[in-house]
Amino acid sequence: MACLTSISIRDFRNLDVTDCALSPRFNLLTGDNGAGKTSILEAIYFLGSARSFRTPNAADLIAHGASCATVRASVSDESISHSLGIERCKSHVRMRRDQTDVARVSAFVEHVPVLALHPHSDELIVGAPDIRRKFLDRAAFYLYPDFFSLYGQFARVLKQRNAALRRRESTEPWDALFVQYSALMTEKREETVAHLRRVVPGILAQLNDRLMVDFHYAPGVRVGEELQAALVRQRQREYELGATLSGPHRADLVFTLADQSAKSTASRGQVKLMATLMSLAVSRLWQELRGKTAVMVFDDLFSEFDRRHVDTLLAYLATLDQQCLFSATPLNRLDFDFDARFTVQGGQMASVV
Repeated sequence: MACLTSISIRDFRNLDVTDCALSPRFNLLTGDNGAGKTSILEAIYFLGSARSFRTPNAADLIAHGASCATVRASVSDESISHSLGIERCKSHVRMRRDQTDVARVSAFVEHVPVLALHPHSDELIVGAPDIRRKFLDRAAFYLYPDFFSLYGQFARVLKQRNAALRRRESTEPWDALFVQYSALMTEKREETVAHLRRVVPGILAQLNDRLMVDFHYAPGVRVGEELQAALVRQRQREYELGATLSGPHRADLVFTLADQSAKSTASRGQVKLMATLMSLAVSRLWQELRGKTAVMVFDDLFSEFDRRHVDTLLAYLATLDQQCLFSATPLNRLDFDFDARFTVQGGQMASVV
């Protein structure tokens, strides 16, 4: 089981954390609103993904007056220990493993996958399709060793095809490659969805067996129509817009609740439970199919769910061999036996003995 044994954070938003030892199981961070709890979880997520779950703007992560934000951790994976560090500056990012620079983000983030559940996680269910595509692609990244390369090839061909459309040039040099890589992308995504559909019912039975959740992959082309035929049919419109109108970049993961659109019928609580369910399913797949154990961070969980659902979720997580970190305020009444507790105040983190 991979876990973070200690964490150091410097100039990441308002944080100043030095060699804070973590439990390999359940860690609770408690503090007032604005103390820095969410930022600590965000920093851990950043270490495992090289991105934030709060902002797409890297400059937002760097403390005022600082040149770079730094997150370092000691990692234990079975009998092997190593260090990871990521430094986000305004113009570049630097990543290191055991004091050796890592050039590619994909090579860095594969070491410790991190999944985050936070107040905006419900966007997976009710937000724009690109959020669900990113969710699927990140799931596939850890499931299939060749997925990152495949995604890059597809993206490059799509970019070239769109450039040809904007220049009103023939797309023929790119059409065959676009169809080829689209088919491979669709195959990997559909395999990922099939795996998710296999494990979701078992997890759902432990969280809420009355919730009738289902989902399917919509591949970004009309039902029953081949992609090549769609490109021919839409050619004039594509030249008008300067963009490719069908393919994996237009795909979606469609959720239903009791055979109705989840976007329009699910309650706020149901949406949050569905988003939680999907992250737990991804975590199980990574462990089951690739032996990758995700670190899970839960921001404001105890305010997002009622007491019954909190207890049910914690009971389920307790059955897993997995590191989890939770944030809470002093107002949250928690009876669960956490393995380590920390107070957060003014961007600093201290262990509670």
